[in-house]
Amino acid sequence: MIRILLLFSFISLAVADEATDMGPPQPPPPLVAQGCFACHGPAGDSAGGAIPAIAGLPRGYLLRVLRDYRYGGRFSTLMGRLVRGYSDVQLMVLADYFSRQPFSPPRQRIDWDLAAKGRQLDRIYCRRCHGDGDHPPVAGAPSLQGHRMTYLRWTLQDYLLGINQGDEAMAEQLALLVRRHGEAGLEALVHYYASANAKP
Repeated sequence: MIRILLLFSFISLAVADEATDMGPPQPPPPLVAQGCFACHGPAGDSAGGAIPAIAGLPRGYLLRVLRDYRYGGRFSTLMGRLVRGYSDVQLMVLADYFSRQPFSPPRQRIDWDLAAKGRQLDRIYCRRCHGDGDHPPVAGAPSLQGHRMTYLRWTLQDYLLGINQGDEAMAEQLALLVRRHGEAGLEALVHYYASANAKP
């Protein structure tokens, strides 16, 4: 009997230690945020090539993008219609929640020669605002490191064509880059950003 009680005490202590290691239980995601998981993935970590991962993006940036979708400053096939159904408070809840989630760069197939060229172009045209592995982005600007190549290609083209109107300075920088380096310069940038945390 004593052995059974000792064994039970030992198991109870082990379970208690494990629970302590896990930390306090986390609250469930806000209900309004759970509606985004179908497209953007659990906690905003998208698995779709053309759908952006929104986990870890700056709160102010997320809020600005959501409002741009609502008022037509940013092109979308679906988002513009969806966000019209959300209140300003709900948009702030979304921005708060997704900005606090960890971002996990996906594995992608990289052309390392292009990525090396893209690194040089990033230093000239992009790093001042978006940062890189050694420099953080300026306040409110998203890091582009590790995002999906398909999404990056489409978004860069949208800025060039004026479909996304939220950032004139970015559109001007991209236009200058293309005038000097052509479409190959954009593709080099895409491979550079996608190469974050990848190994040659």
